[in-house]
Amino acid sequence: MLPGNGINERLCLALFTLAIAAGNRGFLAIGDWLTSYREELIELFDPPLGRLPSYSTIRRVLLSLDYQQYSAALARFFGIEPKPGETKAIDGKVLRGSYQRSW
Repeated sequence: MLPGNGINERLCLALFTLAIAAGNRGFLAIGDWLTSYREELIELFDPPLGRLPSYSTIRRVLLSLDYQQYSAALARFFGIEPKPGETKAIDGKVLRGSYQRSW
């Protein structure tokens, strides 16, 4: 948990990763996805107090995230080994949801 606020950072990251893998982009889309699959996600993760974090909470966790560590953790989980000279990157704008097309 993040110090002092009771937020389960691991749960937020797991939900974010699943939402992105399901094709959701941006925090509002993630919030809608959380609402749509609320019961299934609660059953899967059994969160404290039977509640999922809101998209605002997930956003706050992501804004404090070390993206290089997150990228490395995902690569380890999925067994991705970069080829020599290959660069691994995650676009922070996509992760932060700050990029929105206006057209």
